[in-house]
Amino acid sequence: MLLLCLILVILISIDLFKRYVPVTGISDLTEERIHDSAVLLDLRDYQTTYKCPICHSVNIPFAYLKRYYREIPNKKVIVLASDTVEKNLAIRFLLKKKFQIEGFMVINEKRGEKHWNMISKQKIV
Repeated sequence: MLLLCLILVILISIDLFKRYVPVTGISDLTEERIHDSAVLLDLRDYQTTYKCPICHSVNIPFAYLKRYYREIPNKKVIVLASDTVEKNLAIRFLLKKKFQIEGFMVINEKRGEKHWNMISKQKIV
C-alpha cells in the first residue's frame, strides 16, 4: 500500500513538473525580437485565432499538436500560446520531436491580442 502511494505521488509530481516548470534555455520573446526566418506556431484554439489572427503563422491548436506536428516546417519555431501550461507542454513535446525552439510568447487578453495583431500585420505584410 505504501509503495502504491509512493508511485502515485511520483507520477503526480512528474505531471505537475511538466505542466508548471518552464523549459530551461527557451526565452520569452517580445514582438520586436520575432523575425521572419522562424516559423510562428500558433497553439491557440480555432475560435481565438479566427477572432485575432496572426499573419503568416501556422495554426495548430495544442489539442491537435500530436496529430499534426508533421505539418510544421523544418525551421526554427517560435511558439505562440494562450497560457503557460499550454506553452510548457508544447515546447517539451516539440523538443522530443527534434524541433529547434527559438522562443515563445504567451498571448492572452491581458497581454493584448489586438495589439499583437496590429504589430504582426505591420511587420510581416
